Amino acid sequence: MSTETRAPDPSARSRDQIGHAAIRTLAAGVLGESVVFASTPSHLEAGQDLASMLMQAMGKMDPCWRILPGSPPLTLYKKALGQPGILLGGRPGPSLSFSHGEGQTWAAICGTGSIGIDVAHPRAFAGAYPLARAFRPEELDIVKILGYNDIPRGAALLWSAKEAAVKATGTGFNRFDPLDVRVGVPHLKAQGIGFEVMAGHPIPTWATSEGQGWISIALKRAL
Repeated sequence: MSTETRAPDPSARSRDQIGHAAIRTLAAGVLGESVVFASTPSHLEAGQDLASMLMQAMGKMDPCWRILPGSPPLTLYKKALGQPGILLGGRPGPSLSFSHGEGQTWAAICGTGSIGIDVAHPRAFAGAYPLARAFRPEELDIVKILGYNDIPRGAALLWSAKEAAVKATGTGFNRFDPLDVRVGVPHLKAQGIGFEVMAGHPIPTWATSEGQGWISIALKRAL
């Protein structure tokens, strides 16, 4: 376990310094468990701010995660393969995942199972990007099924789904080749798109557009 970082109290800074978007909630019917997620402009303490705010939201949904007045502040740390974790007064907190892109930091928290979030943008897949190294032909056909003639935009959707799924496994791409992570047939689901992503085993994944890019959230259910 790496050096711990104590999350500061967001109330100690102004609203402009925090600058976060509204906290969003995915109902349990989308991925099997309720998920809260949000973003903030990237800065040195963005991760700590987001974790603190999302924990407050999670505590309102599930009393077992409520941080009572006078409780020790939550602590962030990195697990062996880089996955972020939360400690609440020394006990493990809920599952946490981060993503960074276009000057924003995103985070998602889920009380049960292992969560993964990823944000991807078309510009990363434009030009001479080697699509064949990241996507199988049948996956690129998904882009056509969804009606996207813009291949970089479709590739960003596929990649965000793959990245979120491998983050949910706790390993990221440390133990997976992109071609071995397979995005299944899409279906419309709760103001977004649902996929079953195969990353060792099926992982339910939800995606929605965000500006020119995509946010994907995946949940590996607890055994």
